[in-house]
Amino acid sequence: MMSRTFAAALCFALASCASLPIGQPAAPSAPRIPATPLELGDWRRASAETALSQFERIVAGRYAAGLALAAVTADLQLYEFTCAAPRAAAARGDPPARTCRKTVSLNGCTHTWQAHLFDANGDGALARTRALYDRRCGGDGLLGGPD
Repeated sequence: MMSRTFAAALCFALASCASLPIGQPAAPSAPRIPATPLELGDWRRASAETALSQFERIVAGRYAAGLALAAVTADLQLYEFTCAAPRAAAARGDPPARTCRKTVSLNGCTHTWQAHLFDANGDGALARTRALYDRRCGGDGLLGGPD
């Protein structure tokens, strides 16, 4: 009886020292667009500068480099942005692959948001974004200045 107990204890001891295979490390996941709705920030009450700053953070946080450009465009269109490639005549410097724009008129003001989507390698993947916001009220000119 004693030898069986000793043999069983020895087996448990050896089993606890054995190395067990460990699974492969998880592959890094590709960036994804959050499932939450696209919010535009507090643009109704905020100054134009604050609304721009909020929209810049929202766009940068929502659309990570590496996302498919088509997926980013589709997400913006879901939230009533109109997206198009830049016109050839306007394509100076480093033009975006897509410019997505949304305009809302409210209480005598026109609010315009733009998301410029860049594809540096021509591979259909988002390289970077640029977010813009403009508010024009009454007799304001471009970017809130006089007409």
